[in-house]
Amino acid sequence: MINFLKQIFTWWHKQTVGTFFYTLLTGKLAGIDSFGNKYYYNLKGKRWVIYKNIVESSKIPAEWHSWIHFIKLNKPSQHIEKFSWQK
Repeated sequence: MINFLKQIFTWWHKQTVGTFFYTLLTGKLAGIDSFGNKYYYNLKGKRWVIYKNIVESSKIPAEWHSWIHFIKLNKPSQHIEKFSWQK
């Protein structure tokens, strides 16, 4: 019950009710990153993210950051090969 009230009245606990209904009605799931964030898009070209826990924009990996800001048109693949020096 408390999580439901947090979702209604605050935006920093995942998503608001408006975003929930917008995602439910128009959103298409693009993918999920390593942190558990879910990325959506709609047919009009809008892209957005639903964070797993607290809303923190630094929790978006670089490959998803470039997709959500329209730097890359194609969404990142699930199996991203990293070099040994990358975290």
